[in-house]
Amino acid sequence: MSKRILITSLFITLFILLIFAFTSNEVYYSQSEGDMHTRLREQLNTVESVAAQNGALPSVEQIALSLDGAEVTIFTVDGDMEDTTLSVGAETFSSEETATALASENEHFYVCPSVREGHTFVNLYKRIDDKLVMLTGEIISRSRMLATVLPSLGIFILVDVIVCLLFTWLSTTFILRPVKELAMEAIGNNKKIETRHAELKPVVDVINWKNEYVRAAQRSKDEFISNVTHEMNTPLTSIRGFAELIASGSMPKDKMIAAGKTIEAQSERLSAMIKRILNYSAIDDDTVKSYDVDASALTERVLDSYVPMLKDKDLTLLRRIEPGMIVSSTQERLTEILDNLISNAIKYNKQNGKIMVTLAGGVLTVEDTGIGISNEELPHIFSRFYTVDKSHGENVGFGLGLPIVRKLCDRSGWKLSVDSVFGEGTVFKVDFGGAHGKKHHPQPVDKG
Repeated sequence: MSKRILITSLFITLFILLIFAFTSNEVYYSQSEGDMHTRLREQLNTVESVAAQNGALPSVEQIALSLDGAEVTIFTVDGDMEDTTLSVGAETFSSEETATALASENEHFYVCPSVREGHTFVNLYKRIDDKLVMLTGEIISRSRMLATVLPSLGIFILVDVIVCLLFTWLSTTFILRPVKELAMEAIGNNKKIETRHAELKPVVDVINWKNEYVRAAQRSKDEFISNVTHEMNTPLTSIRGFAELIASGSMPKDKMIAAGKTIEAQSERLSAMIKRILNYSAIDDDTVKSYDVDASALTERVLDSYVPMLKDKDLTLLRRIEPGMIVSSTQERLTEILDNLISNAIKYNKQNGKIMVTLAGGVLTVEDTGIGISNEELPHIFSRFYTVDKSHGENVGFGLGLPIVRKLCDRSGWKLSVDSVFGEGTVFKVDFGGAHGKKHHPQPVDKG
């Protein structure tokens, strides 16, 4: 942080110093040139006055003497130099500028570099009688002015570096001290932190939100481990108990077959639960790519697979499936949603009950005439390992089906909703949002 502050402050102040130096140099040069213009005009007025008094233009020596040694050059109307006080080789004019001045009735200024390095000539031309008079002044050039300023600029830069170092030290020591104190307080502390500095309140809010998220994640993790341990303990206890009895040889042979079937059933239950847990965790796998799935055809296949189970429970299946509906997902994940919702509708239904499955307008609806869900239990049905009705005995699941459905919907951006009346039935809806398909006329109600 201190390095960034130092570099930033140095960059800004040095930039300002350089801009100020070049701007000041340009302003001073423009002022010097303007002052020279004014001086040459005053000298030209003097020359015109002397010429008017004498009735003729004096010689260059007389003009220079009257102007305190100013440089004077006189040209003929043809543009030829008649006389000058300039030293040989120090001519500051060109034939083009001279021709331009002769063609003009007014004053004409011309600026050119001096033969002496670091200086600039300013010429003022004016026709007096039948002659062209050129007055010449000399000023310091832009580059010479800038070179004169550079040593002072170097001192300012050195002072600027010292000031920036001092500012950086003050910033990191005093200004950033509350940030350091806040960081020390936040390290290893999951409690809510406070600050008296209004500028740091957004940072404090983020830290508190992060700490709350961590606490919630820790609680969820602890609860998950506790639930998994509890759910696994039941089949493991049963398997271990029967295995010990068989191993001790105290169990009659006629009961060993029943014990073996119990062990097999509990092992399958344990395997199924582990598979559900793995499926739940696999939902967060970002490497799984979505593709277009024919949700209509898939729903029909899943429903057909449940026909034997429906007949065993004397349940009537009503279906209305819009053909050709395409959903961006994977076949496995859509099957997971359908299996969980339909199996729950069967498991928690009443004898001779009904199940209505509708897929239309991008919305999947699974409705049953089962036991329903009470208002007290409804907020918890999507919690892991939560089961609504414990009285179903062996038919009770692991409490992972609906959490899997919700997680799949959340990951895909689908809207999941539930409506239930205790003792009358439950309706689950999944709005696929971006699903698309052909318009159709509803299929006749079908019984499974």
